[in-house]
Amino acid sequence: MSKPTQIKEPKQALAAYLQELLLDSEPETLEQVAAEIDQTLPVAEPESFADIENSPDKHTQALLFEVAGMQLALSLDELDGIENWPDDGLSQIPGHPSYVVGTLSRPQQHTQVIDLTTLITNQSSNSDNNRYILLVDNKQLGLAVSVIRHVVKLEGDNVRWRREPGQRPWLAGMLMSPLSSIISLPELLKIIR
Repeated sequence: MSKPTQIKEPKQALAAYLQELLLDSEPETLEQVAAEIDQTLPVAEPESFADIENSPDKHTQALLFEVAGMQLALSLDELDGIENWPDDGLSQIPGHPSYVVGTLSRPQQHTQVIDLTTLITNQSSNSDNNRYILLVDNKQLGLAVSVIRHVVKLEGDNVRWRREPGQRPWLAGMLMSPLSSIISLPELLKIIR
């Protein structure tokens, strides 16, 4: 080691540091470093998702749609069909929770239609804006939506999957572009039932 140098300027400090590195003893070889390692650590297992329903392998594509200005996504695997909002409206059945808009009646099929805005935000919405009904749960349930956008792939860094349930159990994750909330249908069904 050389004797310490009095430093007056930053450039001089950098030059002194680099000079000290150059004058340092011979660098260690890979064999010397390997000999110093006295233990090996086991290979870490990758983190798993809290719920297999939320894994990217399960959801490869999703339908983007809007409800009261919120952009949401639902896996195509969970979608049973799409109906236009009926011109004559929905049948009203008294005694249902506020998030039930009504019943879509078709031959041999009655589908309870849910207002997602009321259900997930606890705010009432204007059902006049609804134009479509997304059929889910073997067409037993319909989700009222105002706009249908397009289908996207849920893959890679564009998706942030939720690992633990929180205040919004229906939220499976976030699609980063376009920014959308990905719905966990099993969790949404638990809230409804």
